[in-house]
Amino acid sequence: MKLLYRSFMLLSAVFFGSFSAHAQNLKIDIKLENVSDSSAYLAHYLDGRIFADDTTQLVNGVGLFQKDSLLDQGIYVVYLPSQKYFDLLIGNDQEFSIKSNSEDFVNMLTIKGSEESEAFADFQKFMKEKTENSRKLQAEYKDKLKDEKAKAEYRALFEKADKEVKAYIKTLNEKFPKPSFVSEFANFTLSPEAPDFSDSIASDVPDREKEIKLRNYLWTKNHYLSNLNPADDRYLRTPLLKDKLKFFFENILIQQRDSIVKESVKLIEQARPNKKCFQYYTQYALNYAIKSKIMGVDAAFVDLARRYYLSGQATWADSTLMANIKERVIKLQYNLLDMKAQDLALETIDGEFVRLHEIDANYTILYFFETDCGHCKKVTPHLIPEILEPYKDLGIKIMAIYTQQDKEAWQKYIEDNVLYDFVNCYDPNYQSNFRIFYDVYSTPTIYLLDKNKKIIAKRLDLENLKGFLDHERKVKAEKS
Repeated sequence: MKLLYRSFMLLSAVFFGSFSAHAQNLKIDIKLENVSDSSAYLAHYLDGRIFADDTTQLVNGVGLFQKDSLLDQGIYVVYLPSQKYFDLLIGNDQEFSIKSNSEDFVNMLTIKGSEESEAFADFQKFMKEKTENSRKLQAEYKDKLKDEKAKAEYRALFEKADKEVKAYIKTLNEKFPKPSFVSEFANFTLSPEAPDFSDSIASDVPDREKEIKLRNYLWTKNHYLSNLNPADDRYLRTPLLKDKLKFFFENILIQQRDSIVKESVKLIEQARPNKKCFQYYTQYALNYAIKSKIMGVDAAFVDLARRYYLSGQATWADSTLMANIKERVIKLQYNLLDMKAQDLALETIDGEFVRLHEIDANYTILYFFETDCGHCKKVTPHLIPEILEPYKDLGIKIMAIYTQQDKEAWQKYIEDNVLYDFVNCYDPNYQSNFRIFYDVYSTPTIYLLDKNKKIIAKRLDLENLKGFLDHERKVKAEKS
C-alpha cells in the first residue's frame, strides 16, 4: 500500500467546506526530535500533489499549526524543507499534539488528543511493517521459483499476511465505525477480490474458460471502486485516489467509447451530491478521455463534454476553458471512428473537381500533407512501395490532399515523388472545411476509410496503417 507520496509541490492553499466537528479551530502542537529545519509545513493531498495549508517555525523542533477555523478532513502530510515527511489523518478532533523523531518519523510517531489520528498513525506503522515484510518475502520467493514446495510455503505466507491486514482493518471498522475516516481510508486501501466463478459454472458449458474470465472481469469492474464513496470529499484529500482512478480507467476499463462513458457517468453521478466531488470526477474523466493516446477514446471526450460542459452543468469552468472545450468538440465530432467521413469536393491539378464519396475503392486512404513538411518528406516516398503496391489486392486508393495553396510547389512535389497513381487534389480557397472535418492541425495526417467511406482508423503513422491493412486483409481472407 502506498501511504507516502514522494512528489512534493507546495502550492497556494485550496480550501473546501469542512465536516462538522466538536472544536471550531485547528491547534496541533508539534515536537520533532533531531530536526535541524527551521520550519515545517502542513499540507493536504489532492490529485497526486500536496497543497500547503499552514506553516510553523520550529524552535528546537517545537512548533504549532494553528488556525481560527477547521481544516477539511482527510490525509495530510507534515513536510520539512529537508524533504523528510510523514502522513497525518485530520478528522473531527483537530486539537492534539504530535511527537516524533527524524530517525524514523512513522514508527516513532505518537499522537495525543485525537483517537482517530492516533489510530491512523498506528495503521501506518502496521502497514509499513507489512509492506517491508512483503518485499522481503517477494525477493526470497523469486529465488525459489524452481522449488515447488518452497513456492507453496511462500504463497501460504502471503495469504497469512493478507489475512492479518484484513483482520486489522476489520478491528478498525469496529472501533471507528462510519463516518470516521480512519476506517474508511483503511478500507479504501484494499482491492476487492473476485470470487472463484469456476465453482458456479458447469464443466460442460461451451467456452467455459472464456465465461469464467468474463464473469471475473465484470465482477472486478463493478467492485474495484466499491470502497470509495464518490460523494465524500475526504477521499479527494488522500494519496491513493488518483492512483486508484488511474488503474481503474487504464487497466480495468475496456478502452472504448461506450465503456469509458458509461463508467465515467456512473462515477460522476454518484459524486453529484457534493459539488467539489462532482467537479473533481467530471474533470478527471474528461481529461482522461482527451489525453488518451488510444484511438477512438476521443469520442468519449465528445460525449462527456457535451453532457457536462456544453450543457452548462460545469459551473466551475471559465470562459477560456469552455471555449477550448467547445473548439475541440467541434473539430472531433465530425471524424469519430465508425462515422461516415464528411464528403469533400476538391480541385485536381487539372482544374477539375473530385468528390471523396465518389471515389470507387474498397479502402480509401486520406493523406493530408504539405510540400515543405519534414515529416511528409519522410512518409510520402514510402506510400507507393509500402502501401499502394503491396496492398493493391485490397482495392486501395490514396486521396492525397495538399493543404496549402502554392500550385507550382504542389505540382513539382507530385512530379518529384511520382505520385500519378494518387487522387491528387487541394482546396485553394479553403471552401471544403477539411481542417475542421478532419481535425488537420499538423501534417501528415492519415485516415483509413472503408468502401462506404466509414472511418476505420485515423491519425495513423505508416506502421500503424500497415497494421490496419494487414488486419483488413486477414478479415477478408477469413470471410472468403
